This record gives sequence, structure tokens and C-alpha cells, in this order.
Amino acid sequence: MILTDNINILRESCPQSWEKIKNIENNLDLNMVHVEPAKKEGQTLFINQGNKRVYMHSKYDPLKEAGTIVDGYKDVKDGSSVIFYGTGLGYHIEIFLKKHPNVNYYIVESVPEILYTYLSEKSLKELPIKRLKGIILGIDEQKIVSFLNNIIDKTRKDTIIVELPIHKSVFPKEYERFLDIFKRAIKNKKSELHTEFSFQKRWILNSMKNFKYIVSTPNILMEKKGHFKGKPAILVSAGPSLDDEIENLKYIKEKGLAYIFSVGSAINTLIYNDIYPHAACTYDPTVNNQKVFAKVKEQNISDIPIIFGSSVGYETLIDYPGEKYHMITSQDTVSNYYLKTEDESKMNIVFDAPTIAVVTLQLLYQLGFDPIILVGQNLAYKGKKRHSEGIEYSKDISKEEIEKGIWVKSVDGSEVLTNEGFNRMRKQMEYYISIFTGLKVINTTKGGANIEGTGFKELRDIIGDYLVDEVFDENWLNGTKVIYDKEYLKAQADKMDKSHSEALKIIREYREVIEKIFNLVKNQNFSQSENMYSKLDNIRFKMNDNDFFKTFILPMNRVNYKVLIDGIESMKSERAPLMKGLRIISTFKNFVEVCNNDIKLIDPVYKEMNEDILSFIEG
Repeated sequence: MILTDNINILRESCPQSWEKIKNIENNLDLNMVHVEPAKKEGQTLFINQGNKRVYMHSKYDPLKEAGTIVDGYKDVKDGSSVIFYGTGLGYHIEIFLKKHPNVNYYIVESVPEILYTYLSEKSLKELPIKRLKGIILGIDEQKIVSFLNNIIDKTRKDTIIVELPIHKSVFPKEYERFLDIFKRAIKNKKSELHTEFSFQKRWILNSMKNFKYIVSTPNILMEKKGHFKGKPAILVSAGPSLDDEIENLKYIKEKGLAYIFSVGSAINTLIYNDIYPHAACTYDPTVNNQKVFAKVKEQNISDIPIIFGSSVGYETLIDYPGEKYHMITSQDTVSNYYLKTEDESKMNIVFDAPTIAVVTLQLLYQLGFDPIILVGQNLAYKGKKRHSEGIEYSKDISKEEIEKGIWVKSVDGSEVLTNEGFNRMRKQMEYYISIFTGLKVINTTKGGANIEGTGFKELRDIIGDYLVDEVFDENWLNGTKVIYDKEYLKAQADKMDKSHSEALKIIREYREVIEKIFNLVKNQNFSQSENMYSKLDNIRFKMNDNDFFKTFILPMNRVNYKVLIDGIESMKSERAPLMKGLRIISTFKNFVEVCNNDIKLIDPVYKEMNEDILSFIEG
């Protein structure tokens, strides 16, 4: 039976894990795990595996063995995050934490019976309990993913996995699964941070610069939601297999058998082959996104409507010759603050994704299209090609890219070479397909990566099976109107102007407090400097409540702000008062200056946006 002290600790520190253990307690095979005295000192633990006993510790001296395990971990820094994988009776955990008491630690056990036995035999009170950040029963993959994401999110120093060596030998599948999830979580977090760091300022600047287009064009998600129920849509991507389907797409367009949406660079291949899609979709926030539509602008093609994400690179929309329709993206805090529909219905948005194809999949699903047919969605290389013909800025893949490539299952069951970026896109697409219940998605991409949740069928066969009747209505976008509430917009703009003035005061206040702390620390007046730290927190709370910061400045610095928030706990736990003061001064000062620079950066854009708002209200 689990020790009472441990139950209380689990209830308080790890309530979800405690509920999980309680729920499976009656189904445990406790005959599988046995504890017996070790020959020299302490106890040892063995499990029955088939007809033999497998010891998780030395039968003779488990404490000495655990010390040897711990000695293998050198240069462990204070503040590091340590994941103990495999508990046994926890000797290695106890010795490690005595040697390195200032780390934050997590305990992972993939075998329920072993975790139960550990908690029944050893008191967690013997460990530095304030630094215990979580205990998880590693049997549910989704829980492990969330658990590891949380660790990686909060860790600004090293993350170390301390293994019980025999555990991974006895339960290799469980260990490999955990390690695979851990590696994926690290990769995904790096990619996410890279994306946020690269685009955090552009998302907001674009949303501000695009605001005049947003208020003056139809919101296609709000005005056409569910309007195309049961109509087939073709989502055309720029994978190299698009070249194989040109004649089929021409036939479909000519006969009006489906609605054709191009995503990203596919617009250029289609134009190159004299096919105009019914709409081109775009959301990329970078300055380079304008290159995708350079051909449309150069040739002044006015009969391809563009459906743009509200945080798209603002250069894309300048002088675009066709009609414009917008969809609000999850990264656009600007529109989400200023806009409300006249009928006060909930604002529909699309969530940011690593590829426009996934964003457009969300769009088409909300508009009611079914089935959705994927064309040119390779998400993999084809020979040395990454894109279809007609894309002048596309480059063949390099030898280095081939060497770094990864093999994944293809649509025909064989393997195809891809890269990490394409693979993330595929997994994101698979996620949305899995939650869009009732939606049929057909993949026609010859030689492409297999996308779970889709069936593969050649486009020529789909024409005979699914695309038989003319469904396209040339007036499909008619009847739309701007539906944003002007009175609400005016009220929000006035409110924001006040917040803008307050934001400047907050910056001044921050600087004054930081300067006072600096002088106190310089004079080694640590008791008074300690009292001042709470003032920094109070100003930070004001910042969090200020609309100008919430809408513009904090989203522009989401990575830096996250680092600040995650570092506050470790800064406050710093024991050396001089080091603590210097860290706090440096961290907060740097963040405040970055925010101040961004206020200056967006000031002219903010004024321009206010003029656009006034023009819209008076127009």
C-alpha cells in the first residue's frame, strides 16, 4: 500500500498522476514485483519475467551500485532539469539529489507495478520535495508528450535524463518510445521557438499594416461558413507531382467539376500552364511572400481572387490586382482586439500552421467543402525536385539535404525521402484531418508521402468517381459585405489610445525601479533591494493588464517574455544576493529596452492604422 506521506505529496504536487494511480490500483499485478533484503545493506527489488527473476538492483549492495550510476553524471549545473527514468527503489534518485540538491527534478516510470512498489516502500519526504516538479506514469503517449513539452517549455538550462540502466534493458520498448517522444519534443520545441522568434514582430506589423484591407474586404469565414456543404474542392500545392496533373486540372476547371484553390507557390505553376484557380490562398508572414504573387502583379491578372490570412506579409497585398477576401489568423492579436461583428457572432479564425496547405484545409472545412482532394501535396522530394515547374525561385535539393533526409512511408506503401520541415507539415495535416470528423480527404499525389486519414486515388480516377457533375457557381463569392461593427471599433480605438499613453508610463516606471535596485545592489544594501523586487512584479502585472502591451508589444516579444517569466522563479531562488540582484537587473532591463524599442518601431504604423480606422468609420 502506498505510504500516507506519499499520498499527501501526490495529491498536492501531482494530482493528475495520483488520480491515474488510483484508477489503475486494483488492476495491478503486484505478484510481478517483489522486494527482499539485500545481502549487505538495504533492500533490493526483482520482477518475475517468465520463469526467471530479474533484479532491478544489485542483490548484494544496491547503494554502492547506485553511487556508481550517479558518478557517471558530471558537471551537473544548479537549476538544471533532471528526468529520472525508471525508479526501482529509487536509490540512484536519492544519491543523485544529495549530490546535486539544487536541480529541478521529475520522476518517470513506465511500469505501473514498479512505481506503486516504489511509492509503497520509499518516502518522497526523504527527497528535496520543493524541487520535485512532477511524477508521471509513462504509459499514455499523449500524457508523456504533454509532460515533456511542459518540461522543455519551462527549462532554460540543461535537461538531463538519468536512467536506471537495468530498466531500459528489461523494458526496451518502453524506453525507446520515451526516448523517441523526448527527441521529437525537443525538435518540435526548437522549431516552434525558431518560428516564433523569426516571425513574432512580423505577425504584429503585418496585422497592423493589413488592417485597412481587413476592414474593407469580406471575411470569408464569417460570410460563407458552411455555404459550400457537400461541394468538392481541390487543394493544389506546389509539390513536384503537380506537373503530372496539369491536364486533369484543366479538364476539371473547364467543366466546373470542383472548386480549385491554389496554396502558396502553386499559383505560379498553374498560371504557367494557363490555369487560373478559383482562388489563391496565402498566409506566409515573411517579406519574401510577395515573390509568390509577383507574376500575378506583373501580368495584371485580375480574375484570381486572393484569400489572405490577416497576418500575411503586408507587401503581398500591395497592388494585388484581383479581389481580396480575408480570414483572421490565430497570430493576429490586433484584429481580435479591434473587431466585432455587427450581430456579435463568434469570430471564426484559422490557426497558424507550418504550411498554407494546413491553413487552407481549415478554411475549406469551415466553408463546408467535402470531399477535399489534395493535388501536389508531396511533402517529400521527387528526385532532386522540391517544387513543380514554373516556380522561378525554386532550387533543386542539395547533396547535403539528401544526406540529412529521412525516409517515410509513401502513398504506394514504399518509402520516400523527406525532410524535417515537410514531416512536421505532414503531421500537422494529419492532426487536423483526425479532428475534422466526417470529412473525406483524398490524396492524389503520386510519389508523395502517405498522409494518415486520407485515401490515395489517382486524380483521373476521381474524375470518373466523384467529379461527374458541374458544381462551380461563377457567383460563388457574391453577396458578401463588410460586417464589422464601426461603433465598437471606434470605442476600442479610443481605449487603445489611452493604453498607449499608459504603456509609456509603465516603461518609465520600470526604468526608475531598475535604477533604484541597481544603486542598492551597487552599495550592497541587499535588504532594501530585496524589498524592491516585488515592485518589479507589480509593474509587470500592470504591463499584462495594459491593452497596448497585450495587443502589440508582448506578442512582438513572446519568446523574450516567456524567457523572462520562466526565469523569475530561478532568479528569486538565487541564494547569493549580489548575483541575484545583478541577474534581476540585467534580465528586466534588457526586456524593458526591447519593449521600448518596439514601441518606437511601431509608433508610425500605429498612427497610420488609426488613420485607416478613421477612414473606415467615416466612409
